[in-house]
Amino acid sequence: MNNLKGKTILIGKEPGSGRLLVAIDGAGKTAAIGAPGCVPASVSRCKPTERKAHAKITVDNLGNMVLTNMKPENVTYVNGSEIVSKKVTGSNSVELGKDHFNINLALVIDTARKLLTTAVSGGSAAGGSAATKQFNIRHLKQVWNNYETEMDRIAIRQQEIGKKRMLPIMVGSFSGVASPILASFVAVNTLYITIPVAAISFGLYLVNYRKKDTSYEDRKAATEKLTDDYVCPNPECNKFLGNLSYNLLKKQYSMHCPYCKCQFIEK
Repeated sequence: MNNLKGKTILIGKEPGSGRLLVAIDGAGKTAAIGAPGCVPASVSRCKPTERKAHAKITVDNLGNMVLTNMKPENVTYVNGSEIVSKKVTGSNSVELGKDHFNINLALVIDTARKLLTTAVSGGSAAGGSAATKQFNIRHLKQVWNNYETEMDRIAIRQQEIGKKRMLPIMVGSFSGVASPILASFVAVNTLYITIPVAAISFGLYLVNYRKKDTSYEDRKAATEKLTDDYVCPNPECNKFLGNLSYNLLKKQYSMHCPYCKCQFIEK
């Protein structure tokens, strides 16, 4: 614990892989805990270079630890109670997010302590050597596939909405042509045919236009999620890799990050 005195530990969801990320603020050292995707969406992302995280642990010069929830929209619990800032020990139960994701605080502290006692960088903590800085990017394939699926769904729904909104116009146009012809056969005033058809068209118009088209909001949300998740898996980088498909990403950058130049591998 001595080497943690005066340090701040950042805790949150690892961008891209979805593991629990532990980072020493200002030290450029990070480590991920758990399997990919184990941390739920309700836990905020940890971005050490931007000094952002779900929560932080501040260790004073006496070794006392204070856990602080870093953003108002976050939720952090200690021993089942929601907190803003609270003194903790390694034996306390800590949960992050509305899903009550439980973290092993003692393991987090031990991981942070080891980060400061080893020369291994964030690259080796994620599975590669400090020299080569290799990072697995296979999870990015699913991220991209999810994005494409969502964008296809939005496009199909927009087409369906467009067709439904054209229906009243088509009915009205048809009635304008057909009413005089039909009236001549049944010997009635065309108004007796036109007015009911117009009422039906207006009803269809109201029904279809009352249904809100959320395509813009859904497309924006999908793009924001891609921007957050389709990033370099190097915790020290975490830069967005662009709107390139997974296969094109590998070809375009030759299995290297265009920003930090770490090597991409597929496991």
